[in-house]
Amino acid sequence: MVFYEALLSAFVGFVTVRLSAPYIISFLKKKGIVRPDAHKPGNPIVAHSGGIIIFLGFTLSTILFLLLIGDIDLKVKFLAVYFSGLMCFLVGLYDDLKILRGIVKMALTVLGILPIIVFYMTFPDIIELGRPVVPFIGQIRITIIYWLLLPFAIAGASNVVNMIDIYNGVVPGMTMVALIGLLGASIVFNSTLGLVFSIIFLGVMLAYFPYNYYPAKVFNGDSGSLFIGALLGAVAVVGKMEFIVLTLLLPHLINGFMILVSFGGFKEHREIKGRPVLVLNNGLLKANVDPNAPWSLTRIVLLIG
Repeated sequence: MVFYEALLSAFVGFVTVRLSAPYIISFLKKKGIVRPDAHKPGNPIVAHSGGIIIFLGFTLSTILFLLLIGDIDLKVKFLAVYFSGLMCFLVGLYDDLKILRGIVKMALTVLGILPIIVFYMTFPDIIELGRPVVPFIGQIRITIIYWLLLPFAIAGASNVVNMIDIYNGVVPGMTMVALIGLLGASIVFNSTLGLVFSIIFLGVMLAYFPYNYYPAKVFNGDSGSLFIGALLGAVAVVGKMEFIVLTLLLPHLINGFMILVSFGGFKEHREIKGRPVLVLNNGLLKANVDPNAPWSLTRIVLLIG
């Protein structure tokens, strides 16, 4: 049983984030890696690229976890997930520093599937692809269509998380909700990988959340949102939990679909003229009633409310 090892690793990730965050935020500000907060009056300047904090916490907790456990199969699966996340973290970090076009960023995140393919080819007896678990049905076999969609498993998850990263605390908050759901599903469907990943990453996100919650001290940046999404997508593929993670990311998918339809494809938020939501002088948000304004989940909620 690796439950206690996962708990200890989660604790280390939690402590790492809490201790390192103030210093990393200060460093980012000194280096000018900042962005204006468009959803607050006066557009205050906030440190950017908080994904570095998340990455550091998850990396140290991963190293400890791999050192503590003796299960080779679990080590291989966890490493496949980690390196998949690493690929997208690097893409996001480059975008935070240099800025990539939306379509280029999307194309580069497709590379996040490569570590899983490499581990699958190297350890075919440990990593099995094309056999997802469907709730209430069990494990099924999907052939051609699975392999056609596989390149987008990581890219899709990372980009829908990125597209919902608009407001303070939304991404870490929704990620924790998804992780709790994944934790429960992992217990029900006996997924050790899903269980330990959920526990460890929850520790990291719990520590990080106060720094991104309103009023944010640091933005996640693409390094954060792409990393989080890639990890969730990788766990889905390696842990045969594609349908479960797809369900957990449903709000992200709906939001992403509306944005893609409104914008006519993948566009960097810096390229967008109008905004779906406006900020009032008192700091409250209001849906933009301009018919040409792009649609998003937040705009619909504000219009209904």
